[in-house]
Amino acid sequence: MSMSMKVIYIRKMRYEEARLKLEREIHEAFLNGDSLVEIVHGLGEGKLKQMTIEFVKSHEFLKVYDTSSFIQPNPGSTKVEILCPDKFAMKRYIKK
Repeated sequence: MSMSMKVIYIRKMRYEEARLKLEREIHEAFLNGDSLVEIVHGLGEGKLKQMTIEFVKSHEFLKVYDTSSFIQPNPGSTKVEILCPDKFAMKRYIKK
């Protein structure tokens, strides 16, 4: 099993384009069984970082992964843990 982390780059993208890419790639990672992704949003004005945090909070199967206790965090990216939902929640995410 590979321990590489999926990286989603939304840096320097327009807000709506970045949100659509984030949604598409997070759902793809979820369906692939990935448990951790890094979202590279850059520093800038913080709008893409804020959008990332709001996106994570709006999905019950996601949570921000805090690495500050063991590595120096990168302020230009956010690590997100993908939680395994119960069967009921899973049916809502997979379209048949």
